[in-house]
Amino acid sequence: MTQPQELREHTYFNDPSYPFNIFRLCQEQQQKGTPSFHLHWHDHFEILLVSRGKAVFYIDSNPYEAQAGDIIIVPSGALHAGYAADDSALEYCAIVFNVALLRHGKAPDPKHALYITPYLDGALLFPVKLSHQDTATLRFKHILEEIISEFEGKQPGYELMVKSLLYMLFTLLSRRFMPGEQQGRANLAHTRNADRFKQLLLHIDAHYTEPITVTKAAAMMNLNPYHFCKIFKKTTGSTFIEYVNFIRINEAMRLLGSSDLTITEIAEQIGCGNPNYFTKLFKQYKGITPSQWRKEYGGSY
Repeated sequence: MTQPQELREHTYFNDPSYPFNIFRLCQEQQQKGTPSFHLHWHDHFEILLVSRGKAVFYIDSNPYEAQAGDIIIVPSGALHAGYAADDSALEYCAIVFNVALLRHGKAPDPKHALYITPYLDGALLFPVKLSHQDTATLRFKHILEEIISEFEGKQPGYELMVKSLLYMLFTLLSRRFMPGEQQGRANLAHTRNADRFKQLLLHIDAHYTEPITVTKAAAMMNLNPYHFCKIFKKTTGSTFIEYVNFIRINEAMRLLGSSDLTITEIAEQIGCGNPNYFTKLFKQYKGITPSQWRKEYGGSY
């Protein structure tokens, strides 16, 4: 759905590389119908945790009454607005984050693709309202409270704690709300595709030093490149190129820690050839250069 650009909100994040923020709203004196926030949309998930009072939140024109202990999940791109439901004080936290925060890294993870990706991509949606009367909501509430505490406390490594807790929340929500037939179909499709791709993956493991293109890999599976790429990512959680590079970088780590080979020699052995490209690729996957990795971790690998 295309939303009106004039209602788009550009959410503020302290660090653009860490798209997460928390906004607190507290209205002590108000009248019923007073806006707590006006109609808008943005490209991020928003989770509202009500701690006091009552409100009515409109999510894509549908009203949801919420009170203390209730959770409202606003999907990415949804139009939403909030209003006081009575004259009492209203207080809640708005947790806003971009789906990029939970995108998986370069390492293939088919379980992430199975249980998390459909919600990040919008193929599946969680219920908008999680009622405090549902006992399962209490666990979700505790995780959100811990996220808020970590983010506002700013202890060392809080960014990783927040991300880990969000990942836990999405996993538990997926476990609870993924439709049974959807999960069954997804598991069956994943099993069939995994079996189908097994020989190709074994071939990559044995021949990762050799050039292998998407077109060649697709031909080995009797698929056109478009469908091959689509099925491969759904099955492994990564693109074909990411998977091959992941295998190569893992071997490079082993060689860096267990041999005296130069960076150039290792680049040639794993099929990268150009040492500059190898260094760039290694840093992309591991965050540091091969030389830095060897210096810091090589002795214990």
